[in-house]
Amino acid sequence: MFKQRAHVGQYIQCTISKRRLSTKAQVTVRSALGRSTPYIKGWAWQHVLLERRLQYLRFQQSTNDGLNAPQHGMSDRDWLLLFEHEPVYTLGRGASEKHLTFLTHEDKEDMKRLSKKYRGIDAARLLLRSKFQINVEDNQLISTLIQGGAIQNCPVYAPNKVPIYRIERGGEVTFHGPGQLVLYPMLNLRHSPFKQDLHWYLRQIEEVIILTLQHYDINANRDGINTGVWVGLDKIAAVGVSSSRWITTHGCALNVNSNLDAFSKEIITPCGIEERGVTSLYDLMGENCPSMKDVADVMMRCFGEVFDVELVEGDDIT
Repeated sequence: MFKQRAHVGQYIQCTISKRRLSTKAQVTVRSALGRSTPYIKGWAWQHVLLERRLQYLRFQQSTNDGLNAPQHGMSDRDWLLLFEHEPVYTLGRGASEKHLTFLTHEDKEDMKRLSKKYRGIDAARLLLRSKFQINVEDNQLISTLIQGGAIQNCPVYAPNKVPIYRIERGGEVTFHGPGQLVLYPMLNLRHSPFKQDLHWYLRQIEEVIILTLQHYDINANRDGINTGVWVGLDKIAAVGVSSSRWITTHGCALNVNSNLDAFSKEIITPCGIEERGVTSLYDLMGENCPSMKDVADVMMRCFGEVFDVELVEGDDIT
């Protein structure tokens, strides 16, 4: 019998009960909600699951695919990862370090380490230093990678002591932290019902957020120039994605009851847009602001509707 995990919510429970009747493509949800997770751990989870799938695709294309069984750990599965991160600033792969407004001409060393062109061993970017074996249980493998120093982890620190990394997603600088719902969809856009089009994918992610906010009677909108979702002139959700062989990583971050002081323009220019502000559900709804779990339930329902997929429950992220 299915046993509901409280942090996943009732939407997944309903989905599971109807699984046998559905012919839709399935996306497996793995959640770390209920606690703040270090950003490096969420990043590592994406890369481990991505590598498992890339190895499976390479296996399929090999000349021996009809003779050998896939290795343990390979998986051809779409995922949706849910996180609430510990405080961190991230720069997209092409983002300008000038949008870290606290940096001055005297901070030349930090600017060098954050540069999109710098590749030294002290670069403030997250990188896997070496390949890893996939035939290990997920949580164990993640712990081994992080504790064993397999991930380059040399952040620059903002004045508020929050680490800053450059990563491989698109977009400019943003903040992740407690009170923010982060979704990392890992979808193979070559497969139905998806489209092999990153612009389409970005618009779909934005639509998920817009519909989620409509559930709470908040009129949100897109911007014709800048990605993300806005309420008036204030950004409430950031969107930044990457892909490898059309398998998506990174995703979106919705401010539920985030500490908006972290977006101070004395530290960053959020998403590189000087004339805009940042808001949250709590900022707009006050004491009526829903819980993170409630927002996650609504957002997953909207995700299933927008992408025309069935969400099924996977193991916890621990």
